[in-house]
Amino acid sequence: MTQKIEWVDAHHHLWDLNAVHYPWLAAKGEPRFFGQPDPIRKNYLVEDFCSDHQQQIMQSVHIQVGAQNSLAETQLIQQLSHATEGFPNAAVVAIDMHNPSIEEELTRHLNYSLVKGVRDIIGKSPEENKYLPEFKPDTWLTHWRYLAAQSLSFDLQLTSEQYQIVFNTLAQVPELKVAICHLASPWDQSPAGFNHWQQSMRTFASLPNCYIKLSGFSMFTHNFNAENFSRYAHSAIDIFGPERCMFGSNFPVDKLYISYADLFAQWQEVVRHYSSREANYLSSNTAKAFYSL
Repeated sequence: MTQKIEWVDAHHHLWDLNAVHYPWLAAKGEPRFFGQPDPIRKNYLVEDFCSDHQQQIMQSVHIQVGAQNSLAETQLIQQLSHATEGFPNAAVVAIDMHNPSIEEELTRHLNYSLVKGVRDIIGKSPEENKYLPEFKPDTWLTHWRYLAAQSLSFDLQLTSEQYQIVFNTLAQVPELKVAICHLASPWDQSPAGFNHWQQSMRTFASLPNCYIKLSGFSMFTHNFNAENFSRYAHSAIDIFGPERCMFGSNFPVDKLYISYADLFAQWQEVVRHYSSREANYLSSNTAKAFYSL
């Protein structure tokens, strides 16, 4: 497949350390599940994102990134997009889904036109999950239904031990569009782990409203293994279909392990195995439809 196609980065971050406080970035020398963030403890703004992708990306989606004040983060992203008349083109914002009432909090975010979805991380890693609130199906089901009623999507980040309980809850809200982040956090990439992941993804893919992002792969190996990425990416595409798969750089977090140019080359290598129609879904059309770009 040689036809030139358009690309959307469906999962990246921006931050301004002078405007918004990010506690996880401020904790110098503290390792996190994705690695040691010290090298990326500096502003990452639209011009930095554009410098990294070198005009390969036509549209993008900003994903919340652990700001102390989520509304301040949403305001910042709206301002950056307006100032550059470019990136990002949509925002997925942080909402505390454990709050008994999310309506007032969400209403404040919806004053900003970029807001298309919500993320509240359910799982990060086997080590860090103990610091996260317990997933309570009844609360999440109520709030997921509310998001759907507001025509908002949900970005789902979870780990393997949470697959079943989250699936059982999601199955009750078919009207909610869900994007599984980062290939569903494949920490165990052994043959047995890969088989378990495949079986679990087939379960999630049985829900027509579930999509998956081919993103963030470096976080689970603390390097970028091209062979493993290809194996997971092609398997996800086989399971979900190109119409429900999209690419995301997870920059600048994944910049700890790979350049944008090298990552983009991996995306191109994946899509060359598909028809022009399928490649266009993978590179842009799925993300455009999902986030109403």
